[in-house]
Amino acid sequence: MKFTREDSCNSSEFFSPPLWRQRRNFIQDILNKYNIETVIDYGCGEASVLSFLISATENKLVKIAGIDIDLEVLEEAVDRCLPYKSDFQQLRPRPLVIDIFQGSVGIADDRLKNYQAIVCSEVIEHVYPDVLDSFLGLTLGVYHPEILIVTTPNCEYNVNFPDLKYNTPESIFRHDDHKFEWSRKEFESWCEEGAKVYNYKTKFHGIGLLHQKYDEIENGHCTQACVFTRSTDFIIPTTENMHGTPHQLLKHIEFPYYNEKTPPKDQIIEELDYYIEALCRAESYINENPSKGFQYADAEQQQQQGELDITIINWDSFNISNYNIQQNEQPTSNIYTTTTALSTPIHISISSLWNILRLQQICESIENMIEILKSNDCKRDFYQVIDNDTTLVVSKSFDWEDDSESVKSFSSKEDW
Repeated sequence: MKFTREDSCNSSEFFSPPLWRQRRNFIQDILNKYNIETVIDYGCGEASVLSFLISATENKLVKIAGIDIDLEVLEEAVDRCLPYKSDFQQLRPRPLVIDIFQGSVGIADDRLKNYQAIVCSEVIEHVYPDVLDSFLGLTLGVYHPEILIVTTPNCEYNVNFPDLKYNTPESIFRHDDHKFEWSRKEFESWCEEGAKVYNYKTKFHGIGLLHQKYDEIENGHCTQACVFTRSTDFIIPTTENMHGTPHQLLKHIEFPYYNEKTPPKDQIIEELDYYIEALCRAESYINENPSKGFQYADAEQQQQQGELDITIINWDSFNISNYNIQQNEQPTSNIYTTTTALSTPIHISISSLWNILRLQQICESIENMIEILKSNDCKRDFYQVIDNDTTLVVSKSFDWEDDSESVKSFSSKEDW
């Protein structure tokens, strides 16, 4: 029987943002915090989390594995993880390989060793007692990743959902496939017991509060999470038992990626100048024409198709990679003609600049890009990185003549 692991209380009308998105953002943030490059989605289902981790701009992942026992949902998982046409047009700055396995999360497989992280989101409540009993021994004791992230429903929060009849003889779980739903105390006890055995530390988190009930935390959050981190004195055994390869590899996926020699620094600086100018032009146009918003190519068609829903840009959340930009096309030389100081400097976020795939490709890391922006070779008199390396202040003036149409609409490759 096919089912989704999202529970019945996961509606966007209750949570803002939706609970599923809050969980995935939480996972993404933890992986980024620990600079994770390899991860297993343990009990991946239809790849709702796994496919979320594919983004080239949101993390540093280069190797992902997904495992589940249900062949039907795994077929959907494979479809979700295949590269799109755009992945061949806008190459990732780093490689990414994905392996999808069919098998039980209660059985070890040597191919799943040596991953830095394991994510197990909304899974343990679906497994039978024998699998649950071996879960931490397998994940922490056999695979011993640097971090393990486990999320599961907090049953105490069910008091907010009348249909679940929490704490009554007629109480039901959030999903008809759930085998149990734990209180915070039960979950914490289970986590801490396993962490002590396998030399891990635990930190507990809550995810999701009902809309307009953000101050009501006496019952915790809708989802509870534990992040297990391997102790610094943990010693990985030099010889371990071999478990063989019982899982079936359904699909091995390799994404295309940029694999050219790093260009010389002066070329990187030229391209940085090019994209900084583009962002400054967009910023200036938006500030001067707040009622018109930001027009992009094929806007009406893209909105009808649900690809983009933007009429007026919020510059704080502006992501240039969402627009019709030929990012892998190198800019032409002599893009600007003047280098006088602006009377009112323009502030752009470093993240907006880094979201341009071309800059990820040639700079290799956001740290390298920031270092170049700070260097004297990059006309430091006109660029200043502030706010703990999160904001670029641009004081350089560009040639602004006859550019209104190109600023209002990125409608052709020549604009970029």
